[in-house]
Amino acid sequence: MERGYDWTGFGVRVRCRDESGSSSLRVWFAHSDPRTIRIDTPTVYNRTEWTVEQAELLRNVLDAALREVGQ
Repeated sequence: MERGYDWTGFGVRVRCRDESGSSSLRVWFAHSDPRTIRIDTPTVYNRTEWTVEQAELLRNVLDAALREVGQ
C-alpha cells in the first residue's frame, strides 16, 4: 500500500538509535534546489542502529522522496 509523507515544514523524521540513545534522522527537500534530497543524521560516528521495521520505514520515506523529485 502506498503511503504518502508530508514534506512541508521540517520534512519526515525516521526513528533510529545511536550512541546517545533513541534518536531520528530527517529527510527533507532543499529549499534552494527542489531536486536535492537532504538527510540530517543524528551521529557522525557511524554507529546508528536500525531495527528491521525502522529500516523499512526509512526505505519507504527515501523511495517516496525520490518519486516526488522525479515528478
